[in-house]
Amino acid sequence: MTMTKAPEVLLADVVDKAYDVIDANGYCKTYLYDTKQAAGGTSLKDCRVDLFGAINIAVHGTPRWVGGSNLVADTEKAVTTDCGAVSLAAWMTQKGHNKREALALLKRTSARLRLQAVTKA
Repeated sequence: MTMTKAPEVLLADVVDKAYDVIDANGYCKTYLYDTKQAAGGTSLKDCRVDLFGAINIAVHGTPRWVGGSNLVADTEKAVTTDCGAVSLAAWMTQKGHNKREALALLKRTSARLRLQAVTKA
């Protein structure tokens, strides 16, 4: 089964939604979502999340990976392109990468994707 890459605008929309999730919920750099918050009764979609969790919420409404989505994988690849590390997981574990840096990364990725879409048109 071959997968087609989502258009840059669609990817940028997902990145923007992920930005909104982290902005509203907070950033948890070590796991998809803050398990302590979840254990305390916070809905998973409202817990602090890492970049993967935010992208999953943007696409599926839950920070957990539910599988079968090219959109999630393509968005993760797009953000990885801009992170300057070998992977998003590696980037998130680096010292100093907090909520502010995560939001800045998402903003850069969205801007790049939208520029690419305009230059292709």
